[in-house]
Amino acid sequence: MRDLFRNWKVVLLVVFLFLALLSLSFNGLKYGIDFNGGTQFQIHLAKPLENSAEIAQVTSIISHRLDWTGLKDTKVTAWGNEFIIAQVAETSPEQVERIELLLKKQGRFEATLNGKTIFSGSDILHIFKDTSKGYGIIKQGESFEWRLPFLLSEEAGQRFTEMTFHQCTISGFDASQGKTYDCEKTYFFIDRPSAVILMPSLMHSKNKDLLLTGNLTENIPQGTDIDELLLNAQTPLILTDSNLSDSDKNELMNYSKTFENVIIPSNTFSEQFLLDLNAFGFKVTELEQEKNIPWIWNAVGVREVISLSEDITNMNPYIEDVKDAKRYSELVIRGFGSDEQDALTKLSNLAILLESGSLPIGVESIGKETISPNLGEEFLFVVALMGIISLIVVMLVLFIRYKEPRLIIPIGFTIFSEVVLILGFASFIKWNLDLASLAGIVAAVGTGVDHQIIISDELLRKEADYETSFVNRVKRAFFIIFAAAATSLVTMAPIILFGFGLGKLVGFAITTISGVLIGVFITRPAFGEIAKYLLTKSK
Repeated sequence: MRDLFRNWKVVLLVVFLFLALLSLSFNGLKYGIDFNGGTQFQIHLAKPLENSAEIAQVTSIISHRLDWTGLKDTKVTAWGNEFIIAQVAETSPEQVERIELLLKKQGRFEATLNGKTIFSGSDILHIFKDTSKGYGIIKQGESFEWRLPFLLSEEAGQRFTEMTFHQCTISGFDASQGKTYDCEKTYFFIDRPSAVILMPSLMHSKNKDLLLTGNLTENIPQGTDIDELLLNAQTPLILTDSNLSDSDKNELMNYSKTFENVIIPSNTFSEQFLLDLNAFGFKVTELEQEKNIPWIWNAVGVREVISLSEDITNMNPYIEDVKDAKRYSELVIRGFGSDEQDALTKLSNLAILLESGSLPIGVESIGKETISPNLGEEFLFVVALMGIISLIVVMLVLFIRYKEPRLIIPIGFTIFSEVVLILGFASFIKWNLDLASLAGIVAAVGTGVDHQIIISDELLRKEADYETSFVNRVKRAFFIIFAAAATSLVTMAPIILFGFGLGKLVGFAITTISGVLIGVFITRPAFGEIAKYLLTKSK
């Protein structure tokens, strides 16, 4: 027996069992909507969807935002052509609030320079989630800086190079650094509104001062100019107080031909003022004022302001002609968080929005409600009980088939080990187990039993029929097992490589592949060694 536990394949199984039990002890298991309940969001779109293609696009984007891996048990369905129903297995108030913020975003990303768009979200080919490319969180003094590197398309990279070419001017000379430069700023927007903005003159003055002061955690650099911000937002502004003047009405009349919406500060204007705006045909959106954050900053949807650098503008080293300019297609978006978790949340949210793409239509409003579990803990107990009964029945059938007690205990132990390892893996990756997941685990274990029968049949062949050693018999069995496993991997790999955003289909592929790999590389080799050892002793 001591020799058996010195075998590296058996040791590997014991080590992974220990790690799985450790993960289950500390992380526990997360259950899906079927067992734990969750939250349902009723998403009211700003306009009706025109056809089935748009409905499929919207549901796919929302599914991707909520659950890009397919492991969190989300359900997204269209209800008519104006509503989307999204269910998530999440009840934590903080997480529900974060999900609601993600769902409210249409996700239109734009970068502007001097009031002109230099690239948009559709021009971003890839998000680099590699620390070697700069992705991640870096502590900067008392704050935490987040960085999101990305790759532009060839056309967008060329456009960026041409529009930023020589957008710096020499402002002076420093003995240690040489020439110093004053460079133009790029503005990054998410869901830049197509609307007219109305605000009181006093608020405009306070916002101007707040922008000049800056706010590091909101990515507002010092010296931000309100007029330059509005120029890049391409959003008209009307300063008005309690009543609309004749000039205000004339401006609104002209803008009503181009814009359908008006954005105003909440609880600022009278009811009559709102009725006057509606009379012009505008849809009024009231936006709350956040403490120490310029109201205009949130109103125009700006998320970051970044100054260009002399190297990106091809001034250091100096390039004479734009045709010879060095092209920059790998860029980085930076920002700050008040703490590490805040920075990580901002980084994650932006990455999700850029990866999922923008919705073709904006979101009007979102309602939410808690949903109760359909099955609950009692069903989990029944599933566990049925699993134990199934294990006993399988072992009984195998005993009748082989009449070899020395094989039955290893087979039962291997089945139990595979269940523990799969559940440990689910605990480690925080996979929400739903009814389909449990069925998948049963299927994976069933495949494992098939493979153990193959190994057992090879080991129990009579010498007259199969004159070879136990080692070669196990090799022959594993040739069949590896061929079957390779077929499963080849079938599931394309779903993972090309199917992100397909929800549970990707989750099913990931868990299927993980179950196959656990069985082929950990449990079945160990079973082969244990069975070989016991049968050798018996012989």
